[in-house]
Amino acid sequence: MSTEGKTLRQYAELIRAGHLVEVDVSKFSEATAADLSLLIEVTKQAGGPIAVTLDRLSKVVNTRDQAQNDLALAVAGPKASTRLVMSLPVLVFIGAGIAGIPILRMLWQPSIVWLSLVLGVAMFWLGFRWTSKILRKAEPTKTDPGMELEAIAIGVQAGLPLSVAQELVPNLPASELQDFGEGSGVAIHQLITDRADSKRIDQFNSDRLKIQKAAVSVLWPLGLTVLPAFVLIAIVPIGAALIQNQ
Repeated sequence: MSTEGKTLRQYAELIRAGHLVEVDVSKFSEATAADLSLLIEVTKQAGGPIAVTLDRLSKVVNTRDQAQNDLALAVAGPKASTRLVMSLPVLVFIGAGIAGIPILRMLWQPSIVWLSLVLGVAMFWLGFRWTSKILRKAEPTKTDPGMELEAIAIGVQAGLPLSVAQELVPNLPASELQDFGEGSGVAIHQLITDRADSKRIDQFNSDRLKIQKAAVSVLWPLGLTVLPAFVLIAIVPIGAALIQNQ
């Protein structure tokens, strides 16, 4: 269980035990604080139990944090591969220095090596921009696609008709609720929370698919620009230094 999930559960237990507790949203991250404020406001307007709302949000936060951790671990793979390939020129220069190859002296002398370096740096910059763009697109989505539905479910569980509960969250498209008809109660509440969970699963699968595609796509800039740049920046100067040193 995440830290925020534990804190929400503790608040729920205190309120259920009869304590007068003011939930401090500043203890939570920006995203969780925004969700918490929304759900508490809807709960107060609908007249529902705050403890139940906090219990449900605790479960949602725990699941969301676990999904975010899994996605962050998945995206770390292509990021690590990119950093490793990007660092190859530096590693080669360090190795050349340790081996006693006079590569720095070669770089100070005007020669075709300078042209190789210019072309290599240009290709390296292009590859860096290309890979950065791919990795940015692979970043997991931070927003919760089911939170508005959670707010509607709170109103319905409190006894409000679906149409009235929907007015508490005006930003939710009407198409999201057209399958539920009218009414209120536990049955519709469960259907709405199931829809919210389904939207979260769909988003998780979509993010995971983006990361998997990025892990393959990033091979193109690494192979077409970064590796040739590595040859131009590191291998050509070292080869020229070895030839001159003979």
